[in-house]
Amino acid sequence: IDFDPEAHQYTWRPTGEVMSHSVTTILRAGKDPKTLQIFEDTKHIWAPRGTHVHSSLERFLQGTPMDELLGGPYDEWVRPLLEYPLWETFEPIALEYSVCDIRRGIGGSLDVLGWDHLLDVMVLLDLKTLGRSSRTYSTHAQLGGYLSMLIDHHKLVVDECLTMWAARGEAHLGDRQSPTECLEKWEDAYDFWNSQQEEL
Repeated sequence: IDFDPEAHQYTWRPTGEVMSHSVTTILRAGKDPKTLQIFEDTKHIWAPRGTHVHSSLERFLQGTPMDELLGGPYDEWVRPLLEYPLWETFEPIALEYSVCDIRRGIGGSLDVLGWDHLLDVMVLLDLKTLGRSSRTYSTHAQLGGYLSMLIDHHKLVVDECLTMWAARGEAHLGDRQSPTECLEKWEDAYDFWNSQQEEL
């Protein structure tokens, strides 16, 4: 599947079919208007930071030395993230990988899929950046969306879902997330979004 970041558009390459929705748009339906407004009002702050930190992790896991990734405006987020012990035993399989649900017309891009050699498990990981006043939140539904598409297209078994939180001066992993629970939360989010479409 091809992804156009400017249009936030996913296209199924074999047929040229454009996905009409994304994981992000499905999940937005479950957020209250106040939260969405804050999200839009602060986008100029978190979007450049998120893009930079995600790119840094992607390049690091592709083999770029950490020293070459430092020296930018978000070093306080990047350094602790790249120094996190997980990466010492982690083998990336897919980075910033686009997936889709053709039947439902939904596309999405997962951050990291790989093998944790320490625990001998397949991991689907999402990276989030936090500002000074930001708090962690549930990523179950988002990870469940990617997971359902991996299962549908690749018949891939994921043992564990994780969220890495990168904040100023620190990085930490959230609690281990059950793939089954993530899938359930995704289906709940999709059903809620779908019920709203039927009311329009």
